Amino acid sequence: MLACVPQFILIGSCPAAPAVAQSKKSIHEWAACDGSSDDTAGVAKAFAAAAHGAFTLIIDCSVRMQIGMDISHSVFIDAGTTVEFTRAGKFTVDNTFFPAFVIANSSDITLTDWVVQYEASLPVNSDVDGYLRNGKFVPAKQPAGRFIPAGGFSEERLTPWLAEHRRINFDNRQGHVTSVWTGPTNMCAIFFITGDSARIRVTNMRIGVPADAGGERFIPVAFSLNPNFKSDQTVTAKTPITAEFVAIPHDLIFANISLDGTYMGWVGSARNAVFENIHSLRYGDLQDAAGGNVGGMRKWFAPPHLLYLTRYAATTDPALSNRNIQIRNVLDEGVRIGRARDSAGEALSGNTLSLKIGCMNCSVDHYKSARPDGFLDVLSSDGLTISNAEATYNSDFLNGLYPGWRFPQAPYSNVSIENVSLKDDADSTQRLPVGNANLGSIEGLQLKNIHIDLNEW
Repeated sequence: MLACVPQFILIGSCPAAPAVAQSKKSIHEWAACDGSSDDTAGVAKAFAAAAHGAFTLIIDCSVRMQIGMDISHSVFIDAGTTVEFTRAGKFTVDNTFFPAFVIANSSDITLTDWVVQYEASLPVNSDVDGYLRNGKFVPAKQPAGRFIPAGGFSEERLTPWLAEHRRINFDNRQGHVTSVWTGPTNMCAIFFITGDSARIRVTNMRIGVPADAGGERFIPVAFSLNPNFKSDQTVTAKTPITAEFVAIPHDLIFANISLDGTYMGWVGSARNAVFENIHSLRYGDLQDAAGGNVGGMRKWFAPPHLLYLTRYAATTDPALSNRNIQIRNVLDEGVRIGRARDSAGEALSGNTLSLKIGCMNCSVDHYKSARPDGFLDVLSSDGLTISNAEATYNSDFLNGLYPGWRFPQAPYSNVSIENVSLKDDADSTQRLPVGNANLGSIEGLQLKNIHIDLNEW
């Protein structure tokens, strides 16, 4: 490991510390701060003013951002922005199909002591009639359009922003081309981090829903990490999704993060990243107010996890894989709201286990999960170590359809898993607790000191 600045200890990388802002300014200069007025425009102006190390923006009051289905209301966090909260600071957001905050090809960003409350409900039906743009309704181009708001944000907000602010020329002469599309689930995040975004430090953040919120009002995704085109280039419909033209977020720190009331915690791809001291309380899956339509109609929402780190499906370039990631000191309390998404006789779409990871030169240490949905999916990895983990799950809750730990995606190389205990709380286990371990290409995997506890087989 290289010797780095203490607050940025990342494997194989020594990112520069964020620029030190020379002064501090309160959000009061731009926002009403009464907790009920829509302060979205003021927040956007304040963030723009604070960019490039101009000053540290202090959030010292209750700020409400009414984003809803208006793609113009997402706030971009530009390079060199530092935002700190006092004890009186709070953001209330209500974004649904697209993000509240966007970090796109931006670096040296520090977010400290944030408190974010989500007050909205993601529709179980992804077919909607349209969305808003600057307060005006934009109808779908067909009677019912799947993911229309997310697509509208990607094409009409994110793509033009990258063109204007990051000098990306989207040349449509060889076919239609926009910013990289990573799917509707990723777009639903509170924080959407994309492309060549680096040296981002998020610490002491609390993200949650009101104490009385039902499972239909949970946060779809807290943090989404996505590939996108690099700045200062021309891209066409034939530009390949390779590291020559595309980057994933890198040199990231997420430390002392508390989540309460989420579907997905983190989803996507990253390089040189630390996730430490993560605490998750309530979680669930997309559902309606009656607890039905779990996963959404046609199960359009991806099976959620606390941490889902995988390579973007549209590329085979190993340089865009998860690499040099450390996950440590995670407590997933597994307070489940709602039922499992799959029942006997249904097409299987996946369970919402705690950790799903495919990675190169990565480690997971001291991870504890009590999710009834399960503990772990190990995706194709090279140089992954998982150690000192304790997990319980309930195969009855999973309707006997899923194990608590799987190896669903070979090949594996230099994967070591040791000092792990897994317990099935079900009265009687009907399915092997560890699944897919008989794959022909399971070689390259070493298990040591693994303890499995069943009440009855």
